[in-house]
Amino acid sequence: MNNIYISTFGKKTIKVKNEIPIEVGSANRNNFLYSVRDDTGINISNENKYYGELTGLYWVWKNQAIQNDELIGFGHYNKTLNVSFKKAYELLVNEKKYNFLIAEKTYITPHAQKDELNAITAILKKYYPRYYESWTKIYNVDGSSNQCNNAQLFITTGKYFNLYCNFLFDVLKRMRIIIGDKKGSPYDVRYCAFMGERLLTVFIVANNLSYKEYSIKYANLINIGRKVAKILHVNKKSRLYKNLKLKFGVKSSYKK
Repeated sequence: MNNIYISTFGKKTIKVKNEIPIEVGSANRNNFLYSVRDDTGINISNENKYYGELTGLYWVWKNQAIQNDELIGFGHYNKTLNVSFKKAYELLVNEKKYNFLIAEKTYITPHAQKDELNAITAILKKYYPRYYESWTKIYNVDGSSNQCNNAQLFITTGKYFNLYCNFLFDVLKRMRIIIGDKKGSPYDVRYCAFMGERLLTVFIVANNLSYKEYSIKYANLINIGRKVAKILHVNKKSRLYKNLKLKFGVKSSYKK
């Protein structure tokens, strides 16, 4: 199997060669467009409000038995890496030139919840000291950075996919135990997703893996607001960001 898994929640997905759309958070809803769901087999679908799209990544890891020499990628219904499947296969499998293809580094805003930052850094320091060292080089004390390959967009081989998921989900499982359940808006409680998107860069740097960065390909998005927010480093929780999103939107042109 050589596939790109695209997470979605009942929305039409961006078109990518060898894509397999996966419905995330399936345990808690009943609107589906695709047959592959994250609430079958070994899963954490019920935890979607904390993990976001990572419940889909977990399902792939636990249920698809990705082999070391297979190509495996992850994207989202409205965005993916701007690289062809053919080129990715050539670089990762045929030539073995890189270990990962990832999104370009970008600025990631400070994380407002100090308890969550304290939890993730404490876990890394205790159980993954080498990764903790990389974290401190990449991120400021408030969790911000201009060196983060965020958004959980990547293509790699099964070998590194399995290593990454072992690390990622062990850390996030420990974090769930420490932080526990939270109340708030759907955005505010996604703390595993927010910390998770910071860990891909940490994994790559800590293991000195080779990588190539690509821009993000969007599904014909009306994306002016997000571009403005990125340029101005607008915090996603601020009123300005919410106003930009309301005015310009971040919507796919695909219709159900």
